[in-house]
Amino acid sequence: MTGAVVAANAGRAPTMWPGLALALGQLSLMATSLVLSLTLGYAGGLAVVGVVTPAMLVFQLTCGVLQRTLAEATLLRSANTGEPVDGPTCRRAVAAALVGGLVGGVAAVLSTVTVSGGPAWVAPCYATGVPFAIALDIGRTAAVAAGRARSALVESAAWLTAQASAALLFAVLGSPLGICGSWAVLNVVFCLLAAIQPARRPMVRGLVGWIRSRRAVMGAASLDAFVVGVTPVLALQMTTFVASAATLGVIRLLQQVLAPLAFLSITLRRVLIFRRRAGVETTVVQDLWDGVVAVALMAAGAALLSAAVLVGRRTVPALSFIPAGGALLMAGLEKLALGFSYGCSLSSFLRGDFGLLLRARYVMLGLTVVVAPLLTIWWGASGYLAGSALGMVAYSTAVLLIARGRRGPSGLGRP
Repeated sequence: MTGAVVAANAGRAPTMWPGLALALGQLSLMATSLVLSLTLGYAGGLAVVGVVTPAMLVFQLTCGVLQRTLAEATLLRSANTGEPVDGPTCRRAVAAALVGGLVGGVAAVLSTVTVSGGPAWVAPCYATGVPFAIALDIGRTAAVAAGRARSALVESAAWLTAQASAALLFAVLGSPLGICGSWAVLNVVFCLLAAIQPARRPMVRGLVGWIRSRRAVMGAASLDAFVVGVTPVLALQMTTFVASAATLGVIRLLQQVLAPLAFLSITLRRVLIFRRRAGVETTVVQDLWDGVVAVALMAAGAALLSAAVLVGRRTVPALSFIPAGGALLMAGLEKLALGFSYGCSLSSFLRGDFGLLLRARYVMLGLTVVVAPLLTIWWGASGYLAGSALGMVAYSTAVLLIARGRRGPSGLGRP
């Protein structure tokens, strides 16, 4: 994930606000998910985290698909022409996010049916906030694309502060339902406040025609993102048949504790998409180097976060519920594999080579859905995390091999 970060066009004055707003927007999503997982674990135990985990993964799937389709492939790529995106495009993107979020919210509720044990109403309460959280996220990107990056930055900071404060308050009160309820209510409140801005007000009129006019790019990007997001959802759904809610809770907590590493990779990719010229050609060796650099960054981050977990468990008794040992090690290796996959595939996404990416995604999907549940039977949460890492390594390998085949044995470019 290296390479020179250049201005997209000479017409755009360089500024730090778009990059900061995009980074904080992604950070606020991941930090809130981490806080929710930790506070739910503190207030109700690992079983409560396990009950909500499928709904959280469906939220990530829905949000990832709409980020790739509306934020990256539509709003940010449009802003990359050097001019702010027009108001109707921003408003229709927000409306599409809200509609997609409603579908995701329903799917989030249904995903929790197969989980055994734990309270019944916590997950549905969480799911009601999904549509509004996604509309807020796409709305912030719309604000950046429309030239209002500072407002998006301030909103992200305020939303993160409010969500974290409410979750901590209800954790002290020992109320998992209160944690999920406050998450949903705050999402609704912030959506209503955001609608005051003209570019953030959902516009349904002409939405279907607008989507049809962009289906070539949006369709390919959304399918790629869907396969990315549905892989852990399906793998976890299969795992619910062979693992307890507590085991699912261990998986979710450790993935969330190391989520800042995923934030690092995702944010860098989004900023590069905003800054780089589209269609830049690279070699297989350069793609591999991008992956290696990403792994190095992830390894340093994983070491720091793992050390923080171990120190926190020893010094703060309230954090003793966070698992450690082999499962923590495997969670770190999973994030290294994630970074490698982002690095190896970045240039293909920027070129719009979704055919290549999808072929590799299917390899990851098939392997992960089969291997992760099987390894969970033998090694518990550590096995699931190992299976997930193997799937991402297989994806990265497939990307490099397919790209090499297209460019010829030398890997120096397309013939």
